[in-house]
Amino acid sequence: MRQTHLVNYALYQVGWFACVLGAAWNYPLTGCAIAVVMIAIHLALSTERTLDLGLIALAIVVGIGVELVQLGAGTYRFTSGTLIDGWPPPWMVLLWAQLATTFRFSLRYVFARWLPSLAFGALGGPVAFLGGARLGAVSLLPPLALGLIRLSVCWSAAMLVFHVAVRLASRRAGLRAAALYRA
Repeated sequence: MRQTHLVNYALYQVGWFACVLGAAWNYPLTGCAIAVVMIAIHLALSTERTLDLGLIALAIVVGIGVELVQLGAGTYRFTSGTLIDGWPPPWMVLLWAQLATTFRFSLRYVFARWLPSLAFGALGGPVAFLGGARLGAVSLLPPLALGLIRLSVCWSAAMLVFHVAVRLASRRAGLRAAALYRA
């Protein structure tokens, strides 16, 4: 089980850094390609591909909604890769898809209960964007404190949606803790 978590965490981190650094260095398509490969590896290893694809689709829809709210509120702007003004770039959408690959694996203990999910969103969203801004993939717009609060609230709501979805989907599929990845 520990190896499953480590492999999943490594796949996510490679995809996250590829997308963020790809955007920061003005190579967003390279980051997208690497993220797609990391998601494909996750799906190839997963014992429940249909469930994982459903969670990925949900994360993309929720993520686009969160990004549209943040962009509309003036929380930040992306430094590269935007195809349609006012919409998140593909690399950002892929980050949401990548996040979904962690729900039942490296972050399964976070999403097993509502309070850790809420706390993860409240802290993880702002921290991820502060990191992305520091690396140059996104520009956080003033007032910074208000933007971070908006991120915290939106991400908390999104993580609660994911918590409910993971619980319902896992219960419906009758999944146990073992056999998450093929050996």
